[in-house]
Amino acid sequence: AASDVYKRQTTDTVNVRPEPSTDTDRIGVLAPDTDVEYLRDYDEKWAVISYNGQEAYVSRDFIRQVSQ
Repeated sequence: AASDVYKRQTTDTVNVRPEPSTDTDRIGVLAPDTDVEYLRDYDEKWAVISYNGQEAYVSRDFIRQVSQ
């Protein structure tokens, strides 16, 4: 539901990865204060976002919820 979707932004430069692991090559980099299309938490460390039309992973340490 739309009410479950919160706006998220990066807090710092963050690597975007195809898998929830720092062992995978990054597929992109987001600058600080970039709006991200947050989809869900993957686990305690990783969040799933939409990146260039595909699901990708970013560290939860570098995103924050902001008011709509």
